[in-house]
This record gives sequence, structure tokens and C-alpha cells, in this order.
Amino acid sequence: MKTVLCDINFILDIFLKREPFYYSAARLFKRIEDKELKGYLCALSFPTLFYLLSKELGRERAIKTLGKIRIVFSVAAVDEKVIDLSLVSDFKDFEDAVQYYSAVQVKADCIITRNKSDYAGVKISVLTPEEFHALLEI
Repeated sequence: MKTVLCDINFILDIFLKREPFYYSAARLFKRIEDKELKGYLCALSFPTLFYLLSKELGRERAIKTLGKIRIVFSVAAVDEKVIDLSLVSDFKDFEDAVQYYSAVQVKADCIITRNKSDYAGVKISVLTPEEFHALLEI
């Protein structure tokens, strides 16, 4: 079974129904929900998602949404090793470094994001939801 770590933008595309990204993100979410794939979110993603979702949906709906997300996704830990590696990395964005090293720690096959350029030069495949679907259909 393939293991994927999903970026925050992937989740926002689904729960805020952002077009034109919603359909491919929702399809991938369904594959994770149906246990065709093992899906992870970085632990750091949950407080960030709460903040962003609560601005759009309100506190109560944001909490309920995170509860649904947590049922589907496992949590990739942010521990001392992840932080230490992130601090000395060449990433421009610290949050991207933390997500990357969390993905490495859970042995993810790839990172799913729409911001592929944020992960230039990494050792894990970085794919958009559309690219991931295309690979599965080959």
C-alpha cells in the first residue's frame, strides 16, 4: 500500500470546495478513506488547518471538520529529530521543512501538494493530486 503525506492546501481544496482543485483532491481523499492508500497529515497541519478553517467555517464546523479528517488520516509526528533536521535544512519555508521531514519519518512514498516548487530537490516524490491519480492509472 502506498503511503502519502498530504499538504494543507490539499485539505483546504476539499473542505472549502476550491475550484478547479476540488474534484481531484476529493478523489484522492476518497482513496485514503477507502484504505487504498495510507494517508498522513503532519501534526503541525492540525492547528494551522483549525485556524484557516475556523476563519471560513466558524469554530464549531472547523472542529467537526478536523474530527472527520482525523478519522481518515494518521498523524505524522513532529518530534526533536524532525525539528532539528528542519532547522539545518535548505528549505526556504520552515513549515515545508517540517512537513518534509515528517514525511521522511513515516516513510511516505510521496508528498501530495499543489506547491511542488516548495519541495525542490527532495528525495521523496512530490506530486499534485492529478499527477498521483495519473500514476495510479498507469
